[in-house]
Amino acid sequence: MYKVYINERLLHFVSVGDSLINCELILRLYGDESSEQIVGLIKSFDENIAVGELILLCENIDKSWATFVTLYLLLEAAGGVVYNEEHSILMIFRNGIWDLPKGKIERGEDPEKAAIREIFEECGISALNLVKQLPTSYHTYPFNGQMVLKKTYWFLMTTKDLTTPIPQLEEGISEVRWMDKADMKLAMQNTYLSITNLLKEKEMNESSGLLE
Repeated sequence: MYKVYINERLLHFVSVGDSLINCELILRLYGDESSEQIVGLIKSFDENIAVGELILLCENIDKSWATFVTLYLLLEAAGGVVYNEEHSILMIFRNGIWDLPKGKIERGEDPEKAAIREIFEECGISALNLVKQLPTSYHTYPFNGQMVLKKTYWFLMTTKDLTTPIPQLEEGISEVRWMDKADMKLAMQNTYLSITNLLKEKEMNESSGLLE
């Protein structure tokens, strides 16, 4: 299964036989669709804002997904959901929106190392302990006249670092804050749908319960 966020709405690629969530629109793909057909489908979904989520039920998910990916410039990033000893979560305020620290994976770099490096660069927090990998997210956006598909690897981490976080201003980050449940409730009113859904994942709540 793949989940792709397109303009804050969710597109699911699901294999036949997988459990389906409640959704207002389900379309079937057979794996032999052309790039043009997929483009038309995505355009229709993007323009029909009345449809919040779309499930693509795939007879051959590998082929359908591969065709979809060819429509974009694929970029890979990595980031982390970081907790301190007070069970607060590390959030960044980037370009007017609350987000989790993340950044582009460098050539030859493992996602785990990239996530740790980006958290230090964006927040000044080190001594990170990797707990486990969380579900990978995908989202699309335009950049320099081209559509980008960003694949972000997420990791659950803990730290004992008591250093005051330092925002990486040159990356558009104006504030870094450790947030408790009350803070998170407010922050979730001004964040991305992908971040909200990530923090509600079963893998997250079994470990933290912050958004329970």
